[in-house]
Amino acid sequence: MKLTKFAMIGTVIYLTLFLIDYLTALYSIGESGMYHSLLGLRIDLRMNEEELFTTFSLTPKVLFTYILWMVLVWLVFMIVKKRNHRRPIYK
Repeated sequence: MKLTKFAMIGTVIYLTLFLIDYLTALYSIGESGMYHSLLGLRIDLRMNEEELFTTFSLTPKVLFTYILWMVLVWLVFMIVKKRNHRRPIYK
């Protein structure tokens, strides 16, 4: 596999984890306030009798976790590539 394919798979996995983190954080809110998810999503929730006002924003933690995740994907790619390169070919 090429590095670009690994990067695409890594990005899709990260976005899936981010979506799960978002849904978990959103459905665990019980009252007004500011909430932070594990991957860096900030949710500002204001509730009163007439309305529910929600603001979503990203923190620098999102970029940091994505870069860290992509470095891990790159390391796995390099290990797999080195392992496949050393494997002898039997006929």
